[in-house]
Amino acid sequence: MDWIVFDYAGVLCGPPSPAAAARLAAEAGVGPAEFWPAFWRRRVDYDLGAVDAAAYWRDVYAQLGSGSREPDVERLVALDLGAWLDMNEETLRIVDMLATRGARLALLSNAPVEMARLIDGEGWSGAFAHRLFSADLRLAKPDPRIYHEMCAILGTTPDRVLFIDDRQENVDAAEAVGIRALLFQNAAKLWSDLAFLLPASLVEAG
Repeated sequence: MDWIVFDYAGVLCGPPSPAAAARLAAEAGVGPAEFWPAFWRRRVDYDLGAVDAAAYWRDVYAQLGSGSREPDVERLVALDLGAWLDMNEETLRIVDMLATRGARLALLSNAPVEMARLIDGEGWSGAFAHRLFSADLRLAKPDPRIYHEMCAILGTTPDRVLFIDDRQENVDAAEAVGIRALLFQNAAKLWSDLAFLLPASLVEAG
């Protein structure tokens, strides 16, 4: 394998905590059960950079019946970003170990521009030689074009990439273009899978 490519949300970080979810919903004036369907309904447009944060949050408010109330976009963006920063320390240890042993690592994430730039500024992100985001590429998983674009940027072919994602549809789409893909379940299972697939120099204690 030339490259090991990690997803972000659900792999490097966990889902929003109940407290983070409650803060976002409260800002919109509803409960979490009502909030999240509106949050996700047109999220892909925001992740693609097709709409900016203001347009995205106005749409969320419109779906919630709060269209007459102007959203506090700056606060909503801050709460949104904060909800995706509960890092999976066990996965980050795997990343660090692989990077230390010379693995070529990249990141491929569906993320709006604000999240992309926040990740770029995090210390752990330096382990990834390339950090690729939907908002920058104007492509989003599971669109097969994003995997081809990723390979072009990495300077390799699909059969030389190992991709890790927590969503089955993204894993299936990667495999359909010839990429070896793993469905992330937890860090222990990931390490077991990597130990089977990668050279001993990357996974055995030295």
